[in-house]
Amino acid sequence: MFALGASGVLITLASGTLIAMRATTLLGDEFTYTDMARSIANGLTGQSSITAMIDAVIGPGWFMPAMGIAGAPAFLFSDEPPFWVLRLLPLIFNLALLALLLKAVWLEWGRVHAAALLLFPGMVLGWYVAASGWWPEIPSGLLAMLSLVGCCKIGMHVVRGEPVGWRLLLLFEVALIAALYFRGPVLVLAIGLHAILFVLVLTKLPASGRSLGRLAVGIALFIALLLPWSIAISAKFEKPIPTTTNVPLVLANSFGGPERSCFGPCEPGQDIWPAWEFSQAVTEETGENVLDIQAKMLDHALADLTTSEYLASVRENFGRFLFDPMQRLRAYKDRMYSVPENLREPLIGLISAVTLIVYVPFLLALLLANILPFRHGDKLRMQSILLKAATTCAFIQPFVHKSSARYWTGFAPLMAWAAALLMSAWLQRRAGKTVSTMPGWIDWAQRGYGVVFFACGVLITVGLSA
Repeated sequence: MFALGASGVLITLASGTLIAMRATTLLGDEFTYTDMARSIANGLTGQSSITAMIDAVIGPGWFMPAMGIAGAPAFLFSDEPPFWVLRLLPLIFNLALLALLLKAVWLEWGRVHAAALLLFPGMVLGWYVAASGWWPEIPSGLLAMLSLVGCCKIGMHVVRGEPVGWRLLLLFEVALIAALYFRGPVLVLAIGLHAILFVLVLTKLPASGRSLGRLAVGIALFIALLLPWSIAISAKFEKPIPTTTNVPLVLANSFGGPERSCFGPCEPGQDIWPAWEFSQAVTEETGENVLDIQAKMLDHALADLTTSEYLASVRENFGRFLFDPMQRLRAYKDRMYSVPENLREPLIGLISAVTLIVYVPFLLALLLANILPFRHGDKLRMQSILLKAATTCAFIQPFVHKSSARYWTGFAPLMAWAAALLMSAWLQRRAGKTVSTMPGWIDWAQRGYGVVFFACGVLITVGLSA
């Protein structure tokens, strides 16, 4: 019954979104991802060589390839498919991932967690608008959440002294590497999750000896699956690169500004493209590796950056990162050609209002769940540790990047998870604290993390209101 109702909700909201977005033109990075998908389709159909396809997919090295791979079917029969096709394909793909995650959460954690995920983001209109776009945050976030479900199950096997099954380990690693192939920053999460599992295994030796070997195999599999991309991009830029190349330019632009990123002011342009073009020109003139040039550009841009200036930028980034979830919807306003001009503003206002009504309490739930320790059962303990680790990885973004509102869709599943954790803890409150088989450091880690998270939140809030 739940599956039938959930399917009806998802299909209804997706259909309404497609009607509104069916003629909406591309925005920002969507051009890059559709170009990538077109190049892959041309390579698969023999219209271009495999070498040319790989070179086009790598491009400047800023983007992971999975969004282009997932979108390639749209270009198999035409280089210029209609916009309704370009909106329908990512919408179907993202809904399929959400349905898969709903099933996994229902089977592993039960109806409270599944209901929270169905409500948010499953009933959030703003999420559906983003899901119809060529943005990697949603599929990456859903796949990362799927890997977290698997990680929790693996962790519980370890603390109970049970062997970790190969199938479970394989699903965890595949979901995690798939999330990484959509967005490079997932590498931080991957390192964190493997580190947590490794520490858990070590604290349970010798009972977990078999799990230690299997975890090592899982890590090796993850690395092996990442290697094809790393080898290809490293060969193009003649430098070891695990995921993407844009870190120096992003840091320079975010905290030095375009007025300092090109050994002085950059030419006018969008985002970090002027800095990239400048580095290419310097490389052609000097013969120096372009990544070495970009590293020098970063050093120059941040040479006079003070701590107070950096923290002020971080505060501004968090303001956009957390508190302006409808920015991307507003950016689509002038491109929504299937909606009459006089109706666009009211439609955006309605979608924004409905989204914010759900978004705000779920954001508060995420913040609260990162402050509170969860001690009503080992399963809640394990979920709490993993939620906090995943939130930390997601919240690194404003510290290293000029963040925008587009990223909330990536950590939306964490917000649903946090709400479900709080509800589960409340429902189990009468049971009292149960005997734990987990290492004692888990509870201490929760408390310490909560204090640090709260302190950082106060500093950021004070900065935002100053």
